[in-house]
Amino acid sequence: MKRRDFLRTAGGATVATAAASAASSSAAAASGADAIQDGNTTQPEDGGNQTDGGGNQSDGGGNDSAGGGLRGSGQTQTITVGPGGDFVFDPASVEILPGTQVVWEWESDNHNVEPESQPDSANWEGETEIFNTGHTYSHTFTVEGEYAYFCRPHLAAGMEGTVTVTEDAGSGGGGGSYEPPDPAHMGIPVQKHFVGALAFMGIFVTLVFTFYLLKYGESAHTAAPGKRD
Repeated sequence: MKRRDFLRTAGGATVATAAASAASSSAAAASGADAIQDGNTTQPEDGGNQTDGGGNQSDGGGNDSAGGGLRGSGQTQTITVGPGGDFVFDPASVEILPGTQVVWEWESDNHNVEPESQPDSANWEGETEIFNTGHTYSHTFTVEGEYAYFCRPHLAAGMEGTVTVTEDAGSGGGGGSYEPPDPAHMGIPVQKHFVGALAFMGIFVTLVFTFYLLKYGESAHTAAPGKRD
């Protein structure tokens, strides 16, 4: 094959690859946008489980959701209630960012989570009913300040705990570790990024291949008549 013919063929292949990759990237981006739009079409009806006072939300049954847009949104802090039959909350004191969800998990019987004090603008009701092993209760804290609570059946045994909500959580060794948010649930259409990367990689490989053939791949038997080595 002559050099001119090869250049024409390789150039056409490069253009076709770039066009196909761009079309795939546009389709993926449009699909991601539609997915985000579809995910935002459903809004909660009036009469939901929201309570006034500081933005805290509670359904009274231990499954709370709130904190969107706050630094702690999507993070979870777990507290064990009565581990091994001991009359303690583990950890007894935690420090969290606003928007963090705290989950209490019962590991022994006859316990509750009863608020003792909290910030004036908050309205945390706790889990005052007594439950046994296997029960869970959660609440998302959005108002900064200190929340003190106790287990009423075992208050005399010193079964108490505190939750401190602050923007400084994590900077100086607060209580417990956080579970990072799952990117799959954050509404980010990551597919188009992979498509774009593959497109650029395909163009780059095509150009390198073309350069290699032009420099080293031409045979002496296909050279133009009269050409000298």
